Amino acid sequence: MLDLLEATPMSLNATGTLGKLGVVSAERATSCAQLLGWIAIDEAGLLVPTIRGQSVRAMPRTEERLREALLDLVEATNPPWVQGARFGRRHVLQYSPPEIAQVCREAGLASGETSEVVAFWDLLAARARGLHDVRLNEIGRQGERLTLNHEEKRTGKSPRWIALDSNADGYDVLSSVSDNDSTSLCIEVKASRAGLAGDFYVTRNEWNTARDLLHFAMHLWDLSAPNPRLAVVDLQELADHVPHDEGQGRWECVRIPFAAFATTFAAA
Repeated sequence: MLDLLEATPMSLNATGTLGKLGVVSAERATSCAQLLGWIAIDEAGLLVPTIRGQSVRAMPRTEERLREALLDLVEATNPPWVQGARFGRRHVLQYSPPEIAQVCREAGLASGETSEVVAFWDLLAARARGLHDVRLNEIGRQGERLTLNHEEKRTGKSPRWIALDSNADGYDVLSSVSDNDSTSLCIEVKASRAGLAGDFYVTRNEWNTARDLLHFAMHLWDLSAPNPRLAVVDLQELADHVPHDEGQGRWECVRIPFAAFATTFAAA
């Protein structure tokens, strides 16, 4: 398709009359190339290769082009299967759709330990971790926004979104104790779309900060339902699930299940 459009730009409708390009219909090839960002419609209304498409077209080996296609597909669609790359090649080959596993084999990625193959899987894993972190950040921000709204309704005052400016303070939102007590209340926010099946993490820095604060609360948001539920956890309730240093051991992070506070959740 890239070679064809490089030689003869044509309209989108015209590509539908081409029949098959190898074993793939021209219509599907066009759709895939557009999704990957390899072709686009120019000012004249004709499909032409993009700069990215021209770069891929210039690659001498089919294996190279297939590898770039996989990376561009991940960039364009953020498919669920890419998360398997965080755990190694085998997870992708076993749990991705059959067509993806087939492309991996045709791209020479299903076996071997050459520097190129290793570099591909390292890059895919890095992108997967980045996408994973982005999703977690989105969930966290959703929880923080819910806390901001909840606190404004509860106190009648606009809280400060601390985490937006800095994540080094050890808490996310600065509110007030009540509508008639403007004493600062520092709130750490955790959110999960897995509901009570989810977990949250508390770092040592967060815990040390919480203990040093005069007034502290943790907001746990269950985002698994259309109407989020909130559990407000105080310092002592949280302390029941925080470990202690023993001997020469030192804890840095603890994972706590949302289910530990199941009876505390209520409609916000």
